[in-house]
Amino acid sequence: MKKGFLLLFVFVFSTSLSQNLEESIYVATESFQQHQNLEGLETLNVKISQFESQLNTKDDYYAFINLLVNKAYYLSKINRQTEAIKTYEKAYQLYINHEITSYDIVEYGLIPLGILYHKTNSYIKAEQMIRYYIQLAEKYNNHAQQISGYINLAKLYQSLYKHKQVIEIANKGLQINGLKKYQERRLNSIKRKSERLIEINQNHFLLENDLVGPRFDIGKIEQHEINYEVALKKGDYDKAYSYLNRLKNLKINPLTSARNRAKFSFQEAQLHFLRNENDKAIVKLKNSLASLLPNFETTKIPTTEDLYPENTFIDIFDLWAEIESNPEKALHYYDLSFYVTQKFAQENTDQESYILSASINKDRSEKCISLLYDLYQVKGKSAYAKRAFAYAELNKAIALKWHSSKKQLLEEHPNDSLLIEEQHLLKQQQHYTNKLLNRPINRAQLIERDSLQLQLIRTGLVLKQLQDSIQKKYNLANLNTLNTERLRAKLEKDQACLVEYFSGKNGLYQFVFSPLHIDFQHIELSNSMQTKISKFINYFEKASTINNNITAFTEDAFHLYEALKLQSISPYKNTIIVADGLLNFIPFESLLTQSTSTSNYSEMPFMVQSHRIVYHTSALFYTQSKPYRFKDSALGVFPVFDNTNLKLKYSLDEADRIDDEIQTEFLMYEAATKQGVLERAKDYSILHLSTHANSGDFKIAANIDFIDSKLYLQDLYQLDLKNDLVVLSACETGVGMLQKGEGSMSLARGFKYAGVPNMVVSLWKINDLSTSQLMSSFYRELRKTESAFVANQNSKLAYLKHPDISNIKKSPYYWSAFVYFGDLTPAKSSPSIPILIYCIIGLIVGLLIWILITKRKTWKP
Repeated sequence: MKKGFLLLFVFVFSTSLSQNLEESIYVATESFQQHQNLEGLETLNVKISQFESQLNTKDDYYAFINLLVNKAYYLSKINRQTEAIKTYEKAYQLYINHEITSYDIVEYGLIPLGILYHKTNSYIKAEQMIRYYIQLAEKYNNHAQQISGYINLAKLYQSLYKHKQVIEIANKGLQINGLKKYQERRLNSIKRKSERLIEINQNHFLLENDLVGPRFDIGKIEQHEINYEVALKKGDYDKAYSYLNRLKNLKINPLTSARNRAKFSFQEAQLHFLRNENDKAIVKLKNSLASLLPNFETTKIPTTEDLYPENTFIDIFDLWAEIESNPEKALHYYDLSFYVTQKFAQENTDQESYILSASINKDRSEKCISLLYDLYQVKGKSAYAKRAFAYAELNKAIALKWHSSKKQLLEEHPNDSLLIEEQHLLKQQQHYTNKLLNRPINRAQLIERDSLQLQLIRTGLVLKQLQDSIQKKYNLANLNTLNTERLRAKLEKDQACLVEYFSGKNGLYQFVFSPLHIDFQHIELSNSMQTKISKFINYFEKASTINNNITAFTEDAFHLYEALKLQSISPYKNTIIVADGLLNFIPFESLLTQSTSTSNYSEMPFMVQSHRIVYHTSALFYTQSKPYRFKDSALGVFPVFDNTNLKLKYSLDEADRIDDEIQTEFLMYEAATKQGVLERAKDYSILHLSTHANSGDFKIAANIDFIDSKLYLQDLYQLDLKNDLVVLSACETGVGMLQKGEGSMSLARGFKYAGVPNMVVSLWKINDLSTSQLMSSFYRELRKTESAFVANQNSKLAYLKHPDISNIKKSPYYWSAFVYFGDLTPAKSSPSIPILIYCIIGLIVGLLIWILITKRKTWKP
């Protein structure tokens, strides 16, 4: 009986405590709603830390989630967007973890969170979140939330200039039942704006009068927005200013947010600049800053401590830099823009977001490099060249650097549970992303898609929290920063020079680093120069092009060598090339270092004759490369595709030649399955793939064939490969779709992402006996020199000198397709053991002679 009373007392007491906690949370929420200021926020944060440790029941969590949502809403209102995002994310995680399904998380959490992701440039997260809550709204037949989702998704795509998708999304929204008039107007407004922008882009001479009539029956605000865009396009800045003022009168009122006021001030500044009214532009820029920074002093420039992730800051500082006549001050403004973009980047948890930001930031990098080039020309100081080089490197292969830095950190701290968990979650995130790439075709797959979207979002949230913890634990600021002194020291050790190109809208810049000096050149990207580059690339589209006009090829190969200003590297045999843009498709070994009249390829002064070339996507990767250690252990993968129209008839010959040179285990014919290869690859130092491959296009990623299926670029992002060297004896494995800033999205990039440090890859389609001959020579040289870097050049020289290969087959089309990415490991020293043996034998013989002579003397009678 006593025990029963005790249990009842405990139950009543705990229930009372829970009710008291729930009530306390609601009281705190109501109090904060009545005192929404910084002091009230500070008080609320203290209460949150007290409540969190006591949460127990679903009612507690419901009340606490509601409190967090209210806090996040206030943070968003006062432009503390990063904190707002973290608070919304925390509320959503609690909602998921404790299954608080009675709370309308879509309306109060996910919709505002998607908007904040958009505002803070987290475009991938924004798209994932909006698409997810649209799916939830469809599932629960909530038309209002569906429509909100379509509106926000259309606005997201509009900011990314994806106007065709905007129109498609808006049309879907307009078909939903229960559409309210204001929602219909909003969707039509967004749709019509994209339609007009498409027309403006297609017709530079679109007249203002074209925007009237029944077909263009739109509201005043939209009419003025379109007219403003048209006037800007036509360069009629006075008329654009007139329309902007009309928009301001319609949109700005006492309730307008500080952010929107700042945006209008910036637009006014932009028009003043275009009208050559720089003083007025600066006044408006200061007004814009004053809207975003309540304590801003107009006589001072904001410091990095004042700034937070906000797109308008980037617009302000970029424009201020354009106006500024002092180059050092202009560079400072650009640096402030870069600082804000880096604050945005700290929220990224996937490589797609980094790729997108690299594309946006590259134009700013070019402006900084241009300013420093002018200073370098006038003052000749190498410090300007080094600073320009840092801007060139800043956004080069940034997504690949981001992932590589995480692997590097784990290598340095292999037992750190945070880093181990991060790698697990990154692979999980990529797994969900890959599965979502497959379009659903039936209801079961639609349900799976919904689940995958949820898993992807949840993984991203956990990853973000994990990355914040890792950031606090380790200093990650310098992981992706190139140290020029370290670069110089490695070049000195390797007796090499590095040539890096930066390809921009207005020019091509070249940086040449050697152990002794740095050179900085500008190459004008004229129509003539662009033609030279394109024409040279086109020589390698098919085998006959070069041989049909050898004289034209030799002239173009030498002229491009000169145009790319490569004469300065002639003293250096070892050369690192960091290409950019279309230069990624050029086999530099096939350029000619001198003019020549010979038609005999073996006598031509190709760069391969005088330079041993290695390629990298960033100078940082070169400085981080480690010596290649040869191991006589290879896995050869040869699907062959016998009895099909895909048959690789020289593949078997290639296998025989490799087997003669190196210890190889083969997976051939039906054994060359994707899963079988991936399971076995870890047991071998060298992975050799002789198969078909494709560089991909806008719809399909780069891929490589196995007997049963393809391995796509995105599949490689999930893998963790330990091979010391991968040889991709397949077509186009070193090229792919160009991503501005990031570079070529090739299989080579995929294998680098998966952890492979050294690779031999191809730049174009080639399936010929020459490939098997080159590979045979490569592996022979690899065994002899124990250096993939040296073996790559030696195999090409041997091919050119081979007496049994005809001159036609010595065209660079046949031998320059394969390029090397990796370390400049030198050839092993010539064996000194035979000399030592001869010396020892000589000493022994000498000793025996001395003993014989001595004994003869002692035998005398």
